[in-house]
Amino acid sequence: MRAEIVEMCAEALRGNGFPAASAEAISIDRALAKAAIELLRDCRPLPVVLELIADLEAVANGKA
Repeated sequence: MRAEIVEMCAEALRGNGFPAASAEAISIDRALAKAAIELLRDCRPLPVVLELIADLEAVANGKA
């Protein structure tokens, strides 16, 4: 489920001005991680989404 959510985020970001967004890029690029976090915060707080937010916050803050 997590991989599918990441891919949905990448697809949404590509459609919203982030043409380089991919599942891999979201996991390493600070700007993309921050943009994905904003998308995820709008989601229902499922445990998998909350875990993904925490992981991406580490990337966005340069701690991953």
